[in-house]
Amino acid sequence: MYTIIRFSPTGNAAYISERLADSFESETRIMDLEHTDPAKLSVGNHLIFVFAIHAFNAPKTVKRFIRNLPMGLCEYVSLVSVGCNKSWVNGAVSKDVRTMLERKSYKIVVDETIAMPLNIIINFPEDVIRAQLTQALLDVEKISRDIEALSVTHKTIAIKSHIVNFLGRVEPLASRFFGLELHTKTGCTDCGLCIRECPEKNVKRSGKGKICFGFKCIMCMRCIYNCPVSVITPRISKFIPLSKRYSINKYLKQ
Repeated sequence: MYTIIRFSPTGNAAYISERLADSFESETRIMDLEHTDPAKLSVGNHLIFVFAIHAFNAPKTVKRFIRNLPMGLCEYVSLVSVGCNKSWVNGAVSKDVRTMLERKSYKIVVDETIAMPLNIIINFPEDVIRAQLTQALLDVEKISRDIEALSVTHKTIAIKSHIVNFLGRVEPLASRFFGLELHTKTGCTDCGLCIRECPEKNVKRSGKGKICFGFKCIMCMRCIYNCPVSVITPRISKFIPLSKRYSINKYLKQ
């Protein structure tokens, strides 16, 4: 049995985890990391983490979950990171989580990155997006076969990958300030989705009932892209969210 724990703020990692589950012949269940208590987790023989890449690193939310993961839950663990490319810049994204898992005596099998469309700052051209989606399905198929065969990923991390991974560690601080910029424009329906789904519990309701954003943001973009009326926006850094809300489902429907 396989258990997939996914962290997917904008849908890319969710799509990959669902395709991965479809590829396995054995029973597979999918759980959302931010709604799962690692201390109460019960898994089979293979645990698979599928997560979005944040600034050449695993997100803070994922690292915290793995840090709190008990020892001895399963025999094998695999890592599938999802970013905008599979080049050397993302070569060290799993470095920290690998270290944490290995210290807990977990055997890491697959450690791979799958490229999916970028969802901040730059809109990829349509032909690039479609090519990525096609290649992603091929990568999922290979990864699923490697997991089933327990074919271990032998990873050599280039020095330049370590460097960008280190530089990316300043992003959490910048993200905090980005969170303080967020506000709701006129038209908020007070549905509470942003409060319920923020992985860092950074969105709250003030005493006057207004939606407020705190200093714990990780810039995952979930609140902005999932807002049903598109009223959440930064005050200054308006160039970071895509002008048209990103959704993997829109491309799949096309």
